[in-house]
Amino acid sequence: MPERLGKGISPLAVIAPVILIAAVVLGGYSYRYASQLAEKSELSLVESNRLLGDQTRQRIDNFIIDSDRAMFDLVDLEHLQDFAKQWSYIVRVSPAVEAAVILDENLNLLPGGYVSKKRTVDAQAFLALFVKKILPDLPLADLKTDLHKHLHKEYDGRDYLMSFIKREHAERTYYVVLKISLEYLLKELFPDVLGPLAGKSLYCVRDDHGQVVFGAPVGQPGKFLYEEAFPTTLYLWRLQVTPAPAASINTEERVRRRSEYLLITLTLGIILAGTVFLLYANQRERRANQAKSDFISNVSHELKTPLSLIRMFAELLALGKLKSPDKAREYAEIITRESERLSRLIDNVLDFSRIERGRAAYDFQLGQLAEVVERSLDVYRHRLEREGFKLITKIDNELPPTMIDENAMTLLLLNLLENAVKYGKGEVAVYLTRVGDVLRLVVGDQGPGIPTDEHQRIFDRFYRTREARGTNVRGSGIGLSLVKHIAEAHGGSVTVESEPGNGAAFIIDIPMISKRAAA
Repeated sequence: MPERLGKGISPLAVIAPVILIAAVVLGGYSYRYASQLAEKSELSLVESNRLLGDQTRQRIDNFIIDSDRAMFDLVDLEHLQDFAKQWSYIVRVSPAVEAAVILDENLNLLPGGYVSKKRTVDAQAFLALFVKKILPDLPLADLKTDLHKHLHKEYDGRDYLMSFIKREHAERTYYVVLKISLEYLLKELFPDVLGPLAGKSLYCVRDDHGQVVFGAPVGQPGKFLYEEAFPTTLYLWRLQVTPAPAASINTEERVRRRSEYLLITLTLGIILAGTVFLLYANQRERRANQAKSDFISNVSHELKTPLSLIRMFAELLALGKLKSPDKAREYAEIITRESERLSRLIDNVLDFSRIERGRAAYDFQLGQLAEVVERSLDVYRHRLEREGFKLITKIDNELPPTMIDENAMTLLLLNLLENAVKYGKGEVAVYLTRVGDVLRLVVGDQGPGIPTDEHQRIFDRFYRTREARGTNVRGSGIGLSLVKHIAEAHGGSVTVESEPGNGAAFIIDIPMISKRAAA
């Protein structure tokens, strides 16, 4: 048992709150650290995915812009008639350009100022659409010289990407408008730029209606999704990119967080449970030590009383201080009675000591429990009569034999009779009968009774009832513990029926053996 501090304060009472506080602080810090680590990991992945998306958009934009500028630089206003002749060479320089329109300062088509990769019918259809719908939407009048812009818009259910610029040559102003081939972008440029991302990332390009125009739908990967429109060219379209295992990352992250939180909670719970257990064990040890101290005190007193009486009356006999032969006989009877009492107490202590060390051994043999009860009553009958008790017995005839340790069962009954004499008055009843497959032994007294809340505790070692502790009757607190151990060793049980003020009845059930086992 730990040494005590101050006035009855155990060191555990001081250490335990410190351990609990430290455990709670450690748990809180672990929760916070795990959350911060997870957030940093997520932010790192989101940031790298955002950087990849920005670079991809910029590459596509730069390709379109560079292709446009290469075409703009090939337009020669002085030799515009040769522009169409050189078209097959020009389109190799700017493969993304599908058609070119050159307008004068009044936005009229210059002679030879329209060329297209498409067939004549398709080329004329686009030119008509351009003059009727696209040209009015182009902010050419307010355009600054050499300022390059784009128009991305839907006409007649189709997306068009127009690139236009204002130029001056020999004090003449003209405009170059290019139609960018979306077909080329989707079949050539996008696969070239986005293809290397396959396996590492999921990607797609959606139009302003949310329809996928390139790639496969990304799904709903949550916070890892990168979604931005193209900066200056295809600004009606938006690029979506997410890490390839984004969905599994989300799931794994949730699982990892749950695992970490569960582990932290489990660790914290173990620490708390361990601390509580230490406190409980310490408290129980304190109660056990106190019970042992009370036991030693009670046993010492019980040993001292008979020894003092034996010594006193033995000295009187030795000195011959006797008034009559009757006095000598009375003194001898007292010495015999106290010797028997002392012998029973020592037997109880020795038996209890063997049980505590796990060395209790029983010699089971086929025998008659009724005979054991009758012999025990014959031994104790004189004590009962001397103390003024009336003994009432009822033992059924022809009870079947069973496996018993006769000495142990004698000790069991004598302990119950001793308690009846100590705490009872008037009558002691002993019944032995058959109830179903068990032999039932009942010992009843007319004592003060036992409260219901103490019915289970009275069979604990060293325990004495509140009523017993409040009287001058001494006891060791091991008698009923021995009774319980002997009954259970025989495969039986012991219970008590009692109410305060109405005495107590102890019921021992010992199972019978079958006829075949008996044979």
